[in-house]
Amino acid sequence: MVELKNSLYNTAAPSTQSIHGDDHLHATSEVSTPISVSTTFAYNKKEITANNYGLDQRYIYSRSGTPILTKVEATLSTLSEGYAVIYGSGLTAAFSVLVEQRPKKIALGSGYFGIKNVIEQYQRLVPNVQVVGLDCSYNDVDIVWLESPINPTGEVRDISSYALRAHAAGALLVVDATLAPPPLSYPFRQGADIVVHSATKFLGGHSDLLAGVVVSRAPKSAESMRVARSVLGTGPGSLDAWLLLRSLRTLSVRVQNQSQTATRLVAFLESHRRLAVVSACHSPSVQELAIGRRITAVRHASLQLSTTHCSFIETQHPNGYAPVFSIRFATKDQALFVARHLQLHTFATSLGSVESLVDWRHGIDSKEDPGLLRISVGLENFDDLANDWSKTLLALDAHEKGSAKL
Repeated sequence: MVELKNSLYNTAAPSTQSIHGDDHLHATSEVSTPISVSTTFAYNKKEITANNYGLDQRYIYSRSGTPILTKVEATLSTLSEGYAVIYGSGLTAAFSVLVEQRPKKIALGSGYFGIKNVIEQYQRLVPNVQVVGLDCSYNDVDIVWLESPINPTGEVRDISSYALRAHAAGALLVVDATLAPPPLSYPFRQGADIVVHSATKFLGGHSDLLAGVVVSRAPKSAESMRVARSVLGTGPGSLDAWLLLRSLRTLSVRVQNQSQTATRLVAFLESHRRLAVVSACHSPSVQELAIGRRITAVRHASLQLSTTHCSFIETQHPNGYAPVFSIRFATKDQALFVARHLQLHTFATSLGSVESLVDWRHGIDSKEDPGLLRISVGLENFDDLANDWSKTLLALDAHEKGSAKL
């Protein structure tokens, strides 16, 4: 059996793990891992059941596994401090957790609506499955499903506190950490049992692949899920797996850069919101009012730090916060004007890519505030992004003043 975690790099920095976490699986002389598109593999000429690739690898049919898939799982296992299993999408990964654990009662919090849809599909297959709120009693709960950071605000929940409650009730804690992959967060350190990611987002990071990952503390659980994946054919294609491995090589430098820029941009926009507020100590200038008065709220983990009982955030996020935040305007029309006029933020759904994205969440999830925009910060220069926001907010001011005169 292939040893996924590379013990040589267990204590290495994340940037080193991303590049060398699969070194023990190299079986060819290529420096860059080749793309393998074969669906079938030749048997060992001496013995059919013997390894036919490398020292401890055996491949038969691509549905069961490929060299590139093993390399991705090895890299992510080392990075994530667990045992990774890769799937064709984030929602497929989430559903596979339910199939493996077979819960009868699930505690679920707010967050990405797709997870709720997945659980509803599971309920159609398994009758009488109950879903309760995240802060309800965990009596008879099998799985506590926690999203942190939260989509779409980028705010953080205290994983340790939920782990204590879940384990006291005999439940497993599943953490969706899509918005903060390593090295931004390590949920196992706070007591998570299973971590899931939509690898399409920050792990992939280039808006060009679809994949999901489940990382388990327990190697036997991961192997069981890998067997089920082979039976059901829910793994990613070879090209997506290769693209994901390519992306993991730069994961650390990408997400830390994005995190730093996002935190600065949040502070920039929040300062404009505050400068536009009239108080006994401050009378906004015309410019300050024009830029900031239509922003009603900015939400992000960095703004939670000043909130009572949020001291856990810095421990939970030792290397920065999610490069995702939300900004709310008074009206739907204001939010849409901003989304359509930002020049350096592509108006599209999804998040985690090298290009900044702005998403009007109400258009996909009718339960979201029509005035809310989700911002995913890419690798653009901070000054350019800040200038883009200033120009767009001034354009919104001019647009509404012009409309008022008609």
